[in-house]
Amino acid sequence: MNPEVQNIVAAGKLPAADGEKLSKLEPGTFVLHKSWGVGRIAEWDLLGDRLLIDFEGKPGHPLKLTFAISSLEIISPDHLLARRLADLDSLKEMAAKNPPALVELALKSSGNTLHLDDLEKLLKGRIVPDADYKKWWEAAKRALKTHRHVVVPAKRSEKLVLRDQAENAGTQMVKSFLAARDLKTKLATLASIQKDIDLFSDPKSELLPVFQDISDSARKSVKLNLKECLQLLLARDELIESLSSTAPMGSMKISDLITETKEVLADSIKGLSASLLGRIYRAFPEAFPDRGWVPEILHHLTKTGGRAVAEIATVLDANDELDVLADALKKSLRNRMLSADLLIWMARERKGLAESVFDIDLGHAILGVIESDHMEGGPKRTGRLQDLLSDDKTLLGEMVAEAEDEDVRLLAKRLINGSLFDELTRRSLMARIIKVRPEMEAMMDENAGSHKDDSLIVSWESLEKKKQELEDLVNVKIPENKREIQIARDEGDLRENGGYKAARDQQSVLLRMQGKMERELRNARGTDFANVPTDKVGIGTIVDVEDIPSGEKETFTILGAWDGDLDKNIISYLSESAKALIGKAVGEELELPTDSHHITRKAKVTAVRAFKP
Repeated sequence: MNPEVQNIVAAGKLPAADGEKLSKLEPGTFVLHKSWGVGRIAEWDLLGDRLLIDFEGKPGHPLKLTFAISSLEIISPDHLLARRLADLDSLKEMAAKNPPALVELALKSSGNTLHLDDLEKLLKGRIVPDADYKKWWEAAKRALKTHRHVVVPAKRSEKLVLRDQAENAGTQMVKSFLAARDLKTKLATLASIQKDIDLFSDPKSELLPVFQDISDSARKSVKLNLKECLQLLLARDELIESLSSTAPMGSMKISDLITETKEVLADSIKGLSASLLGRIYRAFPEAFPDRGWVPEILHHLTKTGGRAVAEIATVLDANDELDVLADALKKSLRNRMLSADLLIWMARERKGLAESVFDIDLGHAILGVIESDHMEGGPKRTGRLQDLLSDDKTLLGEMVAEAEDEDVRLLAKRLINGSLFDELTRRSLMARIIKVRPEMEAMMDENAGSHKDDSLIVSWESLEKKKQELEDLVNVKIPENKREIQIARDEGDLRENGGYKAARDQQSVLLRMQGKMERELRNARGTDFANVPTDKVGIGTIVDVEDIPSGEKETFTILGAWDGDLDKNIISYLSESAKALIGKAVGEELELPTDSHHITRKAKVTAVRAFKP
């Protein structure tokens, strides 16, 4: 203990423990204060009960003895802050000529680890000018690439690390990984290991403790940190694959984790990159064997974001389950259960994986989601869907190209009468429909402001027949086609396999047929044509007509949309002949269409009576 301090202690003015601390704060000692920063003891004034300290920017500042003893931390003269106070010019020269040395000094002064923000606080403004710091740090990072004992983080939230140069760098990284207490730190350390794998002399054996620790950590943390556990296992597998190695026996696999967490998996993996999602979904067949993975992966279609949709579709395609995907998408379209992400994917993949289910129903679904979003109020979540319709110049045209007139009319009506788009955009969208379906221009003029019933009128018999046709298609023809695809697939090289291509083309045709039938059945309204009025020609009537020039007589029975039978002169009310006849009374003349295009013949209605089944 300093003799002068010992006298104060002996006089009872200072406790012995404080006397020991004060003796170390002799003039010339560098100290750190949490408020005033770095300083150097200038002199003692024991009689005045104070120390005088030259702080950075505040020289000769007095502190009471007891306060100084409790608030000052002694630092080494080699500490960056001490050198910044005592010899700033030499540090400026180091920053200019040897940036890595300055970074190492900062790390040594901070316990060998340092956040980038803290490094900036140490250097910026005093050692490196404010305006030059960003450029200086970029140059320092490039220079540090050759200094393997300094680990520069990939993310700003992670720390710079100074490794012990006396110890093998690979061994240090393994120790750092095993010492990490949380999964995020382990992930960052594993990324460093993968980046610097060349620092290991025998990575397969040296990394076994890391692989085992990953498995153990995942098992312990799966309930609380599922997302991080998945990332850790995926990063491990990627590293193992790059080494052509294997995980230790009994290690936890991705498929194990998927099986264990299937109830919450979809919500937990949102936000992962497409590559990671792809690896997760490729593990589904192993996680849920015997095709149990198919319903599990389909469950994710409407739960996860846009990145997941493409990866799920790719996995289903690779396992020859595209028809199952098509069924799921069609069901979701019918029930309006599709997210904006999924609708966007279907539109963009209309010439690829989603080709078999791309039709006008997708347009109705897109408008439905946008309409629902607008009705709910609050922040709009469907901007990308609206942009898709506006920006994709061919999308609407391709949707309506092969659609039924009534479906196109309804879609156009929703566009025109809705408030989803401004007037200019509505006109542009309608122009794209009319370009492909010119007849819609006249139809829209005729139906402007009308509220025509969009349902299909059909007889009960034709309705049942249509249902049976759909059932046969779904339960017989589509499964048979799937078997043909599998047989052709088993034959080998698909690029030269004509049978496989033909079966796949047939699959697209069958799925389109299924979509059309399902749309028609949704709009169908069965009737027995009982009690129909006969004052004018209408649906469910038998009408006699006489050809005016020749006097020849002909009888037409006008029934439902699917009841046409030319051999019996039964015509659908949607046919051109029926449209010309409907609404006419006995004695009225009309122009009946002929087999020749755009040529009509003059006829007169001579009798109207009710159809009796």
